[in-house]
Amino acid sequence: MRLPVFNRSLAMLLLAGIAGLAAAWAAKQHIEGKVQLLEEQARTPTVKRIVAAYDLPAGTRLGSEHLALRDFPANVVSSDSLTPGRFGELTGTVLRAPLRGGDAVLQVHTAVQEHAAFSSHLSTGRRAISMPVDAINSVSGLLQPGDLIDLYVSFEYQRRHITAPLLQGVLVLATDNNTQFVQDVGHTPRASYATVTLDASPEDAVKLVAARHGGTITAVLRPPQDMDASQKAVRGDLASLLGVSRKPPAFNRKAQVIYGNQSVRSVSRLKPATSTSPQTSGLFNLPGSQDLVSAWMLAAMERQMLQASQAQDFPPDLAGLNVKEE
Repeated sequence: MRLPVFNRSLAMLLLAGIAGLAAAWAAKQHIEGKVQLLEEQARTPTVKRIVAAYDLPAGTRLGSEHLALRDFPANVVSSDSLTPGRFGELTGTVLRAPLRGGDAVLQVHTAVQEHAAFSSHLSTGRRAISMPVDAINSVSGLLQPGDLIDLYVSFEYQRRHITAPLLQGVLVLATDNNTQFVQDVGHTPRASYATVTLDASPEDAVKLVAARHGGTITAVLRPPQDMDASQKAVRGDLASLLGVSRKPPAFNRKAQVIYGNQSVRSVSRLKPATSTSPQTSGLFNLPGSQDLVSAWMLAAMERQMLQASQAQDFPPDLAGLNVKEE
């Protein structure tokens, strides 16, 4: 016996509704399961570990700019990974193998160099140039690594002697082999030395080389807290600098006639008129403005202070660390 067409359509509709409800219930269960899994994962405790801030090749000397912090699940973190408190152990070490950005930095990845190259202490974009003491007045042997000096150059230009500031606020890196980075235990800096090594940009290094061959360089010690640059220079001889130079009196080529019946109060050839022209000094201001060579150090200090203020939630030894969380 066949079912009526109306009853068969109603049965199919009923089955479709039941299947839809079952699918909706299954989807709801799946979503709830995912939400529960995510909540469980969110409740998993995490710990911070030191990682590579970006891809680092082998041989990189590690500094704060190469390292960052990343959260790892506490139950899967490597036992030999380094906590933020051990950041100081990595500073100055050299990578034995390359690291990808975000990889945890382990002690087996690094090695300590007992005698690091002097160039490794230079900042990016800086140069170290050594000047012999016979080419630069070294302030009677009082210069020490870490001092700031101003360099003045004296030279002849258009048959006039000129003295002007060449570089100001130059950092002294070393005197002979005594540097501000590495000093032997019990080592006493010598009062006499043959060379002075200065920190400079490539452009400043070119100026130093040219000034050494074309003039006389004199060093003037600068206090570290003085951040002003001078534009004063001098031209001419010492008399012009002191303001005692005078123009020669005008020469009177006419002969003076003296008559016997007239009294003569003065003779121009014997008593020349005093020049009334103002006395001029040889001091003048250089055109433009000259920045301190050590201005890059101030910018670096400001960046470190800013990073330290942003890293107050981290251990004190991470002040200045380039923190990057992933």
